[in-house]
Amino acid sequence: MAPDGTGNGKSLAYQGRKASRAKSEHRRRLILEAALRIVVREGVRGIRHRAVAKEADVPLAATTYYFKDIQELIVDTFTLYTEKALGVVNRFADQFYLPLKEMSVSHLKALTSGENVSEEELDKVLDYLVTQLANYVKEQTGNERDMLIAEQAFRYEAIVNDRIRELALMHRKALSDKIEEFMQLVSSPTPREDAEMLMGLFHSIEYSVLLVGSDNADFDHIRRTLKRYLALIIPDLLRQRKS
Repeated sequence: MAPDGTGNGKSLAYQGRKASRAKSEHRRRLILEAALRIVVREGVRGIRHRAVAKEADVPLAATTYYFKDIQELIVDTFTLYTEKALGVVNRFADQFYLPLKEMSVSHLKALTSGENVSEEELDKVLDYLVTQLANYVKEQTGNERDMLIAEQAFRYEAIVNDRIRELALMHRKALSDKIEEFMQLVSSPTPREDAEMLMGLFHSIEYSVLLVGSDNADFDHIRRTLKRYLALIIPDLLRQRKS
């Protein structure tokens, strides 16, 4: 069992044979890490007992010992993915949501005050938020690139596999909750809907960067896109507070 990172009390549960010793658990983890690497390179259909055993550098009997069939191995591979992805969600909160609380009072005023807000002050807020979001995208498509590729496979499997669908919904809710917290922080009258739109924008941008590669991505264009989205929302929030 592993904490899901959402704070809702749910836990991730692996289906395969439980390891009773630390050495045994280490080998089981090696097998799942190897299977996840195969997903990144070849997709889910690349997961086979023999291929995973070779990738993990363990005897073939080890994979069949811990996982009774391919389906169980696939589900536990995506359970490991979910565990890792929830860690990314928490880092997102650390890098983006929490620093927002530490912004200067004058900057936060542009988000929380219905009084006269200068274009310069609003632009400072937008630039700060855009920088944080763009840095998150760059991190995801750079250092976390393999996780994003696994996520593409994860989405398809979630459609056709009930157990993986549960994992996908858990991960999606964790990310949605964090973004919704941000929307509440900036006093959005519709935080859930605004969070949904920002998640959709994230997914679109990340997929576009995966297609061309992080080194070839136009991050200036990405920043302009993010700023356009936020510029549409924040003035609307200010008007809501005045009314």
